[in-house]
Amino acid sequence: MLFNENKQLQWINELYQLGQSDSLQENPVQFYRDILRFILEGLDADTGSLIMLDNERYVIKSGVGLPEACIGRPISDHSAVIRWVLDNRRALLLKGKIDQDPRFKNHGPRSDSRIPAAALCWPLILGQRSIGTICVNKLNEPSAYTEADLESGQLMANAIALAIDNMLLNIDRRKHIQELAGTNRQLQIIRRRYEESEKRLLDILNSLDSVVWSMEPGTLKLLYLNDAAEDISGRPVRDFFESPDLWLSIVDPKDRQNVENRLADLPATGSHKLAYRIIRPDGEQRWLYQSMRYVRDENGEPLRIDGITADITGHKKAEDLLKQRNTELQQALTQLQELQQQLMQSEKMSSIGQLAAGVAHEINNPIGYINSNLTALKNYIEDLLELVEMYENLDSVCSDAERLGPLQAFKRQIDLPFLKEDVLDLLNESREGADRVKKIVQDLKDFSHVGGDDDWQWADLQACLDSTLNIVHNETKYKADIIKEYGNLPRVWCLPHQLNQVFMNLLVNAAHAIEDKGTITIRSGTEDGGRVWIEITDTGKGIAQEHITKIFDPFFTTKPVGKGTGLGLSVSYNIIKKHDGEIRLDSRVGGGTTFRIVLPVKHNEPGK
Repeated sequence: MLFNENKQLQWINELYQLGQSDSLQENPVQFYRDILRFILEGLDADTGSLIMLDNERYVIKSGVGLPEACIGRPISDHSAVIRWVLDNRRALLLKGKIDQDPRFKNHGPRSDSRIPAAALCWPLILGQRSIGTICVNKLNEPSAYTEADLESGQLMANAIALAIDNMLLNIDRRKHIQELAGTNRQLQIIRRRYEESEKRLLDILNSLDSVVWSMEPGTLKLLYLNDAAEDISGRPVRDFFESPDLWLSIVDPKDRQNVENRLADLPATGSHKLAYRIIRPDGEQRWLYQSMRYVRDENGEPLRIDGITADITGHKKAEDLLKQRNTELQQALTQLQELQQQLMQSEKMSSIGQLAAGVAHEINNPIGYINSNLTALKNYIEDLLELVEMYENLDSVCSDAERLGPLQAFKRQIDLPFLKEDVLDLLNESREGADRVKKIVQDLKDFSHVGGDDDWQWADLQACLDSTLNIVHNETKYKADIIKEYGNLPRVWCLPHQLNQVFMNLLVNAAHAIEDKGTITIRSGTEDGGRVWIEITDTGKGIAQEHITKIFDPFFTTKPVGKGTGLGLSVSYNIIKKHDGEIRLDSRVGGGTTFRIVLPVKHNEPGK
């Protein structure tokens, strides 16, 4: 017998204690070598081997009496004894040469130097699983091992298998504990780094001037809000966590609906950017610019709404100030352009007026003495005709036929009756022509009157129209018949010379709009509220719809190049606005054009 029962239990206990050491993990080769030596000593064997299952293969973990090169290798097909034990899952007692055993009759002979006198080989079995073999040999004592040893040794082999498996489990447990300990240390390191990173992130977020926030979809419950919220809103951060509706409640009522609509649209759009105002507790209004994004998980389910909100009050004020400055500059530029245009037109009209006034003055002198001379001439002619009539009365009492004959012949030659009648008609027509020239000169002098803002006066607008018609008669007489439909107008407080310029521009434009022959109708009347109106309607070609909105713009003209400056209507528009009036336009292509001027009867000029 190898061991008695007490010896076996002691031996297995020592084997178990050996397995509890850390030697397998620290040095696996040495550990299996120690196990095998312990087994050999316990079984009083000379040589042996320990085979273990490793990654689905049976590997020689340790061997005594084997070449060192065999350690760590899988068992080969020549290991017939081990193969037989593993395949049959039975213990084996072998004495003498293997080729003399009927179980290995096909195995080739081995050299005598490697043949033990007796050998025991047990499978290491755990349940239904073979985990290896133990083989022990006696080199010189064939009777050392018996069948009884083989059978009793199987119990020891099972205990050894259990002890080895327990060793391996203990090794795995220690390994897992070490791995867990290492993992725990790594987790602690990772957690510490995460906490440090989170603190740095929070420090960075709290150092921002913009509000960074995150909230739950639907409930709008805050998940995160940095410290900038308190600086911008004037309310503690905790108030927003305690009351999810607080942020919407401080939005300016004029912007609240827009903010709510954007939040409602966010699930569909995914992101939004908007500007709105909030009211701080002290009543101060702040402008905010907000960018927000709707975040979903990998399944498309809503997770949160993330956003960043910046205070743009300073930028908004600067923008408003810039807009105000731009508006003021634009107004100043517009006024400057208008003044420039008016100055150009005024200079032009002033030059024309001075020239016209000079011409009118030069014409007025000869017209004056022509009128005077025609009056005297008419008186002389009347006296001469009266004298001729007296001579004719003498013909009836004169009997000198020889002297009367030539006189009667000359009277017939000159057609004295017609001459007496026609000479007076010629004088009357010449007098009327001179009077008309005088009237035109007077209208020209009135129209060309150059003055300033101190020329406000009460004027008859219909008289101004008639005066202007005389001036532009040459422009209109070949193109249009003038139809006057005047109403009963009161006198108007105005700048007559400037309104004359407006009437002239409209009448000349009306004449130019008529291509062949047409009519220009001038109407006038009154409106409620102490206002008068004047309409100038032509039967010209009309104005295209796309040009109507630009017709009063400076330098805009529909006339061919070189035919107009584009300043007439612009200056007219400014003159009417200066009188607190309106100038309206109604035009259709092919249907003519109507300009309607509406003026207050009494205008408070600047400084009054």
